[in-house]
Amino acid sequence: MSMVSSMGSARAASSRREARAVWSVLILSCAVAAARVAPGDEAVTTVESFLRIKEIDVGSRAALVEGAAWSDDKERVLARVLTRLAAPAPLVAAWREQAAEVAPRGTANEITDRLVKVSGRATFVAPRALPAELAELAGRPQYDVARIVDEKGAVVDVVVPRAPSAWPRWRAIDEPAAVVGLPLTSGGGPEPVAADGGGATWPAAGHDLLVAATGIEWRPPTLLGSLGMNYGLFDTVVDDRKLEPGDTGAFWGVMQAATRVSPADIAKAADGKTDIIAMIDPAQKWFAAHRGEPVVIAGTARRATRIAIDDPALRASVGGDHYWELEVFADTPTIKVNERVQDRYPIVCCVRSLTDGMPSGEDISERVRVPGFALKRYSYPLRDVLISSSQGDSEIKGERISTPLVIGPKAEWVPPPSPAETSNVLFWIFSGIIGVLAALLAYNNWSLGRDARRAERLRRDSLPDRLDLPNE
Repeated sequence: MSMVSSMGSARAASSRREARAVWSVLILSCAVAAARVAPGDEAVTTVESFLRIKEIDVGSRAALVEGAAWSDDKERVLARVLTRLAAPAPLVAAWREQAAEVAPRGTANEITDRLVKVSGRATFVAPRALPAELAELAGRPQYDVARIVDEKGAVVDVVVPRAPSAWPRWRAIDEPAAVVGLPLTSGGGPEPVAADGGGATWPAAGHDLLVAATGIEWRPPTLLGSLGMNYGLFDTVVDDRKLEPGDTGAFWGVMQAATRVSPADIAKAADGKTDIIAMIDPAQKWFAAHRGEPVVIAGTARRATRIAIDDPALRASVGGDHYWELEVFADTPTIKVNERVQDRYPIVCCVRSLTDGMPSGEDISERVRVPGFALKRYSYPLRDVLISSSQGDSEIKGERISTPLVIGPKAEWVPPPSPAETSNVLFWIFSGIIGVLAALLAYNNWSLGRDARRAERLRRDSLPDRLDLPNE
């Protein structure tokens, strides 16, 4: 069995620089895009100005509003809308607040440059293939059409680049769904056709409104979903890599959700335990089916680093200007990793806060328990490690490891007992030992006495009633 005996800090610094560089690039790109989203110097602050600059305003997409049957011209305009609809997150957040409700079923919806919001149940989803020339224009071979019945009974068909990948295609579903998108028409829309000709068909009933959106928000009835996490953000998360742009939405979504729940509630949902081996074994592909699941990581924190949050919007969403990144060596059964036998494995945990008084820094050794949500298999440079084993000492340098990344509200510190507490504990332990020894000694003396009395009684019982002594 191997034991981690000492660790350097060069790789930790490299890991932090790598992570901060990623966040800096993302934040800078969002800020630049928020200020200018098209050639020229026109500042974008409203939906109308954004759509006009992108040339997908209501005038530019007039062909979609016409009541005629779906056509190649309509498909071409739709492909252009899908390609240009994405906007910087800060702008979208402001526009969401101004989005209009969809009209009740049977009532006409006004087609303008104002966004609409749809909230209800997704009942069907299917892909629609694009013609080759449009596929090249859109940068994708197909798009998804999802049918949503909103809370007022209106039937809304939503066109998105991709609906949540966990939703089955070409059969009835019943999933909570929410969309903020651009209204296109109350007339006819695209109807997907099954490529394999297996008999699956798009629902025959017509819709009340056709909407284009960049994605569909899906919050299933899990603990994380109940906290407001959009599981659709998980579709762009990539395992076995460092934090990349596709991970950022899910990372901050889970971090924000974690601020709304206590560690105790997460631990309860996880049933108080976690299969660490399944999480760290790449062959089991655990994250494919369990992303976002509540877990509990228990072990020794070797590092606790404060990570500043520079973006004001992110600060507001998580309620603070920083979070903590911990490297926790979780306790495991004896396992073999890269020809080394060991009984612990490093797991990266990002939490909003630490227990008051818990030490932090690059070189600590503190017992912790971290209830949180599993995000991805995260690739990062492992710090220099000195492995002590029966086979001899060996130093591991420059190794990159793929490990679970867990996000939670708080790292629960299990501090060692104070000297006074230790003295009290030792006193009671020694007192208990002395008490037990005294009891054993008393029992032994009593037992010996009992045996002696029993032997005397047996001896007397064996004597004759009268003993005649010989005459002298």
